[in-house]
Amino acid sequence: MSLDKKGPGKTDNNRQAFRAKVEIRRRVLEVVGRDVVVFDAFAGSGEMYSAVWKDAKGYTGCDLKPQRDGRLMFAADNRRVLRVANLAEFSLFDLDAYGSPWHQAIIIADRRRVAPGELFGLVLTEGGGFAYKSNIIPEAIGLLTGLKTGIVGLSKKQDAVIAKAIAGLARRMNCTIEKQWQAEGKTGAAMRYIGLVLKGKG
Repeated sequence: MSLDKKGPGKTDNNRQAFRAKVEIRRRVLEVVGRDVVVFDAFAGSGEMYSAVWKDAKGYTGCDLKPQRDGRLMFAADNRRVLRVANLAEFSLFDLDAYGSPWHQAIIIADRRRVAPGELFGLVLTEGGGFAYKSNIIPEAIGLLTGLKTGIVGLSKKQDAVIAKAIAGLARRMNCTIEKQWQAEGKTGAAMRYIGLVLKGKG
């Protein structure tokens, strides 16, 4: 698994994937700055909190299953929480979904205004490989890219689809993409681990 820097400037549980995910999060946190509050939308048992997010100024997690380990947590569907919480409190969002993180990303894009010059962190785990192998475009991806289900050979174009979705998300947030890192998983789900630093346009 390689960790590539791109652009300017239930997940895989194997150790290689874990190392890549930790490294991407560390890079995003260092660029955005540790004086931020993180929203971890798929918080789980807290591996990423223990490895990285504990070093941020603040942290709030969310998971369907209650976690009783001392972290500040919502036990709820993260989409419901993202629709009602004050997202202005958070400057870094971790969307470590096993499937598609784009529905949550769109909610954030529509509800979290990024001020001109502000740095904003977003970490995505994209596991849409099985859908792409069936030439299916997830609804949220279609909304961000304008692509329609039925494109032949979509699985071979996964990274191009992801790049188009990221560009669409940045436009939706009125941001430029300042930094981007990506690592590729080796399972059948063709996981992609992505770190983004966006900057609000003036």
